[in-house]
Amino acid sequence: MFEPRPTSTYGPSPVGLAGITAPPDLTTAPEPHSASLRHALADRYSLPPEAFVVGADTAILLHHLVARAAASGGGETVYSEPSCHLYRSLTVDYGLIGRAVPLRDYRHDLSGLVGAVSGRTRIVLVDSPHNITGATTPLSDLVALAQVVPDRAVVMLDNVYGEFQDDDEFDRWFRDLVERRVPIIVCRSLSKTRRLFGRRAGYMIGAPAVLGALGPILLHYDIGTLTQVAAQASLAGHATFEANRHVVIEGRQRLAAVLDEAGIPFAPSESTSILLDAGPAASQLAYRLSSAGCGLRSPSTGGVPAGHIQLFIDSADTPARVARVLAEWQEPQ
Repeated sequence: MFEPRPTSTYGPSPVGLAGITAPPDLTTAPEPHSASLRHALADRYSLPPEAFVVGADTAILLHHLVARAAASGGGETVYSEPSCHLYRSLTVDYGLIGRAVPLRDYRHDLSGLVGAVSGRTRIVLVDSPHNITGATTPLSDLVALAQVVPDRAVVMLDNVYGEFQDDDEFDRWFRDLVERRVPIIVCRSLSKTRRLFGRRAGYMIGAPAVLGALGPILLHYDIGTLTQVAAQASLAGHATFEANRHVVIEGRQRLAAVLDEAGIPFAPSESTSILLDAGPAASQLAYRLSSAGCGLRSPSTGGVPAGHIQLFIDSADTPARVARVLAEWQEPQ
């Protein structure tokens, strides 16, 4: 079906929305294990359907993954700090022991992560692009990390912002990962580029043998019919997908230029946000940016390093808003 080119706004796919305007019979059970959606993902990545597990969102999938590790006799998780807050909280909630490795220059410390792996490690959690800094981890580092985990342990690559990276290197790599049965499981989301945040859907990619070794992760009917239909339809919305990527990637480049011109240091990012170093004035600047309608996280909201602000590219005019705030903020008093 022809899809009109959407405007460069950050929004859902018209194809995805059309998929639920005439919803199917909701009196019957959803399709078990989201079979049709898994086949659509298989076509998207040129992989077998068995290489996918679909869940309500990536956070739910992570819950199941950590719960399976705990049920198999406990053990340890390894992750960087700071990272996604769920890594620490789920580790504690499910009675596992967490080994946190500090970031180095805004990036994962590969040697530190490798050194934290032990015979009791069950999951190594790596977010790339990083949840806070937006930094990415080279594929060679991830493979090297996977080579040191014990049997029946996995590296969980949290790649929910991966479709906003500058290239599609990861997409090509997924097929090699599955074919070689590398013990890496990739988590991706349909809430980001597809903009289906209200119909929560995420998926894991991995070699069928690796996924199978984890045991049953989800039940038959964990994903409702409307979510399955909307998610599957959105995969056909290529124009909207590319437009949403364009808004973020171009916005990221423009925002980096604004920060450069203002002389404010920041971490290189391939995500939907940029982490800037505002020093002692971080709280004051965060207040001004927030008042101007900019989406952000500051140290007071948790996870963000002291003196820093995590700025989100949540619309095409984000760089212009930031530029106006910085111009006023830096005016001589």
